[in-house]
Amino acid sequence: MRNAVHDAAAAARFPGPDYYQVLGWLHQELQPAGYVEIGVSYGESLKLAAPPTIALGIDPAPLAEHRWKTTTRLVALPSSKFFQTCDLRDQLGMDHFSLAFIDGRHLFEQVLEDLFHLERYTAHDSLVAVHDTIPLDRETASRRRTTTFHTGDVWKIVPFLKRHRKHLHMITVRTAPSGLTLIRRLDPLRADAIWAAQVPEFVRLPWDYYERRHEEFLETIPNERPAVTRWLRGSAR
Repeated sequence: MRNAVHDAAAAARFPGPDYYQVLGWLHQELQPAGYVEIGVSYGESLKLAAPPTIALGIDPAPLAEHRWKTTTRLVALPSSKFFQTCDLRDQLGMDHFSLAFIDGRHLFEQVLEDLFHLERYTAHDSLVAVHDTIPLDRETASRRRTTTFHTGDVWKIVPFLKRHRKHLHMITVRTAPSGLTLIRRLDPLRADAIWAAQVPEFVRLPWDYYERRHEEFLETIPNERPAVTRWLRGSAR
C-alpha cells in the first residue's frame, strides 16, 4: 500500500503530461541527429526517437523488445563501463549527440559521472535531460531503495551544477512524476574531474537541505509545451 500511495502522490502533484510526453516534445522540437539514452529499461522513452535520428541506448540489462521507429542500437553495459571501453562517436557515427536522456542509477554521483562523460561528446546546442530531479519525500529520495517509486538523491545534481558550473543553461520542467531537468551550454573542453573533491560533500547532503533550500536552486517552468519551446529557443542563442 505504501508504494501505491507514493505512486499516486507523485503522479497527482504535477498535472498534465508526464515526462515521456515532455521527452517527445524535445524530440519533435530538436529533431536530433543523434540521441543517447542512459537507463533504457523497457524502452518506453527510447522508442520516442524517430527518423532521421540515430539512437543509442545504454543499460546493463535492457528489457526492451520494441520495433524501433528509427536506427537504434542497444549496448548492454553499465554506463561507467561503456564510457571506459567505448567511444560514443563510433557508436553513433557522428562527432556529437544532439539530445541525451539520463535515467540510470538513481545516485547523485552516478548521474554526475554520466553527465560529465556525455559532455565530452557535446556541441554548442546539445541538450541533456535528467530525470528525477524533483523528489517526493525523504523515504523515496533515500540513497538506499526501500520503495517501488524511487528517485534516490538525483536532485543533488541541480545544486551541484548551480555552484560549480554557473555558465550552464538549466531549467526543470514540473512534469510527473518527479521532474525533468534540461541542461545546455555543456562544453567538451570542461569535461573533466576537477570537481571530484566536492562530490562527497554533496553525497552527504541530507534531505533537510532539499526541504530548506530547494527554492533557492531549483528553477522551474510549467509542464506545458509552449513553456518548454520558449526555453529551448532561448537557450539555443
